Amino acid sequence: MVKQNIIIWSWAISGWLGASLVIFGYYLNANEFTSSWLVWFAGNLLVGIYSLFKKAYSTAVMSFIIMVMNIYGYIQWVS
Repeated sequence: MVKQNIIIWSWAISGWLGASLVIFGYYLNANEFTSSWLVWFAGNLLVGIYSLFKKAYSTAVMSFIIMVMNIYGYIQWVS
């Protein structure tokens, strides 16, 4: 029982961490930091994995597509 609660708690933390990184990425982007794309990528990865765990497949697909867009944005900014 305790182990199951720890696993569920870990998933919840990863979801909140992912969401926080996405929001922080917006802040970095608004202030023109190139690192915003990398932070967004990490946040979307966590949100995507969390969404798969929660069986929210549309949100997972969206997060993974946005990850590809994060890579594209990063490449455009550093070029």
